[in-house]
Amino acid sequence: MQPTDLSIALRRRTAWEACDLGLSMLQRWWRPVYGAHLAVGIPVVAAAFALAWVSGRVWVAFAVLWWLKPLYDRVVLHVLSRAVFGELQQPRAVLARAGEWLGTGLLMALTFGRFDLARSFNLPVRQLEGLRGGAGGRRREVLGRRSRGHAVWLTVVCIHLELVVILSLDTLLDLFIPAKANEGLSLRELFLPTAGDAAWTLADAAVYAAAVLLFEPFYVAAGFGLYLNRRIQLEGWDIEVALRAIAEKRIAPRASAIAAAVMVCCLALAALPSTPYAQPVPDPKVEMAEVLKDPQFGHWSETTRWQRRSPPAEREASDPTWLRAFGHAFGRAFQVLAWIVALALLVWLVWRLLKALPSEPAVPREAYRPPAALFGLALAPESLPADVAGAAEALAREGKVREALGLLYRGTLSELVHRRNVELLASHTEGEALRLGQAALGGTPTEASGYLGTLVGAWAACAYARRTPTAAEAERLAAGYRTAFA
Repeated sequence: MQPTDLSIALRRRTAWEACDLGLSMLQRWWRPVYGAHLAVGIPVVAAAFALAWVSGRVWVAFAVLWWLKPLYDRVVLHVLSRAVFGELQQPRAVLARAGEWLGTGLLMALTFGRFDLARSFNLPVRQLEGLRGGAGGRRREVLGRRSRGHAVWLTVVCIHLELVVILSLDTLLDLFIPAKANEGLSLRELFLPTAGDAAWTLADAAVYAAAVLLFEPFYVAAGFGLYLNRRIQLEGWDIEVALRAIAEKRIAPRASAIAAAVMVCCLALAALPSTPYAQPVPDPKVEMAEVLKDPQFGHWSETTRWQRRSPPAEREASDPTWLRAFGHAFGRAFQVLAWIVALALLVWLVWRLLKALPSEPAVPREAYRPPAALFGLALAPESLPADVAGAAEALAREGKVREALGLLYRGTLSELVHRRNVELLASHTEGEALRLGQAALGGTPTEASGYLGTLVGAWAACAYARRTPTAAEAERLAAGYRTAFA
């Protein structure tokens, strides 16, 4: 097969144009491509479902369908590669010549090469060129110098598109299933070890099989277009075809002239002496090295830029010079005036804001007045006995433990408010009063602050939890009051 037999337009394309070329080829020859693809893919799908049914594991069908993708790829590439050269093969002919595409490294593709991210781009090297081993690796390296990145991105894009097709078909299938029968596992249940095959059904496997059979030819065709474009760039197929066309146009009218030239050359050779003096022939490698020293060779530049599809038409300057000058001066003057107006407006807004602020002096804070009662307890010094500790001890000896604790608590609060200048309010709780009192008695733990914590805890337990301490404990708290607030 020669480049002149290709049924596509030979020209250099960008990588994404080459992928689009592959999709155009699939659009043109979709009948034979999908016919052969389904002739191989449907039996494989049936075998995968049979294995899943026998084993009782639905994931087996998914694994088989995914793992055998290189098999479907070879069928599609076999049909496309011959259709490009004008040979359309029907499914029966493709199956009859299965040895041509089965014996092209399928086992290697299913093992070591299964996770090749540029599979559709590298496949023609093994299947069409027949290269394997080191020669195939070097050939793939040469072809992939400026195209492997695009081939990898093609794989990534096709994976996402296949996922979109799967989700779309699955959603469409769910629309025809009753609501109660369509209740699947929750997100939490999917990660449980007991979920197993309950997360997947044969319907999901059928959706995946349909997505693979539908979308795999697109992936192979795009990779094949990328491969053809790379060979056109490296081997100059477009130049070869153009030169052959020029030669064919000129060879017919010059047939007689060529015959005459051949006769003249024969006569001239006959007239030459028997021992010609041979001239030294220059080494081709040396000549090529000298030619390649020219700056025109050995330079590759690839740039990308954005360009409008319909650039605006250039308007001819027909305005007089004085009119343009007037317009420029007017625009400048208007710009300066706009800035002046904006600045004046800003100053006016600031002035209005300052004028709106209250100008009266702040009201001084009212001095703190100790409350007459707190937590329902009278705190006035005249309401307490002169010796609070002695009165509490007497109450404790009489068995009036609750009254003794109440007297000690009142005395402590009165001590904090009237003598220690602790600003307690009626809105404070016992806990807040304790924190303020300990802060006033000293930042570090002291005897007074420790006693205050013990007394408040005993009073809270007695008042709210109904846990009355013993008379001895009440007497110790009275003695502690005398020591803490002596």
